[in-house]
Amino acid sequence: MDLHLIRHIFAKLALLKGCNINPPVFLVFSFIIIPPFSAHANPPCWLSNLNIEHKQIYGVASTISASNLPPLHFAKANAINNWLLSEGQTEIKFDINLTTIEKYDLGGENLYFLADYQQKNKVYSLVSTNPNASNTSQACAITSCNIQQCSPSWICEDHSEQVSFISVAAPTIFANNQIKKIIDNSQSIANTINRAKVVGVIDLLHSDTSHLIISNIQQRYSITDLSQQTNTITIGEMCTDKGTLYSQVTLNTPNISAFHNWMDQPLLDNILGVVGYAKGQTSTGRLSDLLNVAVRRGLFEMAKTKNINVENDLKLTSNTDGYYSLMSKSHQYTESIVSAYIADMKMKINDKLQPEIFIWLLENKDKS
Repeated sequence: MDLHLIRHIFAKLALLKGCNINPPVFLVFSFIIIPPFSAHANPPCWLSNLNIEHKQIYGVASTISASNLPPLHFAKANAINNWLLSEGQTEIKFDINLTTIEKYDLGGENLYFLADYQQKNKVYSLVSTNPNASNTSQACAITSCNIQQCSPSWICEDHSEQVSFISVAAPTIFANNQIKKIIDNSQSIANTINRAKVVGVIDLLHSDTSHLIISNIQQRYSITDLSQQTNTITIGEMCTDKGTLYSQVTLNTPNISAFHNWMDQPLLDNILGVVGYAKGQTSTGRLSDLLNVAVRRGLFEMAKTKNINVENDLKLTSNTDGYYSLMSKSHQYTESIVSAYIADMKMKINDKLQPEIFIWLLENKDKS
């Protein structure tokens, strides 16, 4: 209750006490504060890691709404739909109030509401298909990212048992959109490499004369997603930097990078492997877009390795004065259907404090 209102009430009581009122007036006030959610000195640990024991995910909603339904209803609705999206399924609509229910039937599988939390003007709801999570009552400080120092370490190098990569989402206007963007970005990358048509052209020009040497290379390519498949992803550890959310996203693929030095040898036995590379800043300045560039370049490299047509033209000119000119032109063209999966990812910060991303892609022979 407001402190000024309390002072006002007791001031009125003092006036009543000094008056000759018959019969006497007795006023009794009870102040009961009931927090809408469990309170933590720090936020719950699941705001920093959604894969401690089992896959979990949360939904977010604003406490400010024009709806008659409580904010917790929308947080739970968003949690369910975030779960469905992470499983490669479509969102659903709700015709019931979810505020007080403890589980939701997804058509043969129950999704359990494990915990709720309110922070400032946001309400969070945690869900999982496993009802016995023990981490819901633990409190942790929100982890901060330091990209230049590769902190936490998972930002630059994967040490998990499953293949993982990072997904990034900038601050959003709507409360749930940031965690949803983490899911969308991850699904977009995973879907693109599932099966794609790659068309590319490389033009090389080399001119060697008595006075100077000039070399030029131009390449253009387009990638069309042909896959109708969506992947199951799991969001793991998370950290924030100036409002931007970084997350470790895990795919359901065993991590074999510990047994193979793919930076030096991307081929794995008889499986075609390539490394996609990107550095610096994209036009948007977003690290997620730089990751996407590395993936697309990797697919282009795979397409060139599988199939490429080359046309060369060589012209030599000379005269009696000793002048000569050697000009070579090469036109390379590729058009391939490729399918791959992310086997590993590394990132480092170079001397100019620019991120450099390396993506190891291995071919899916059954889909190419």
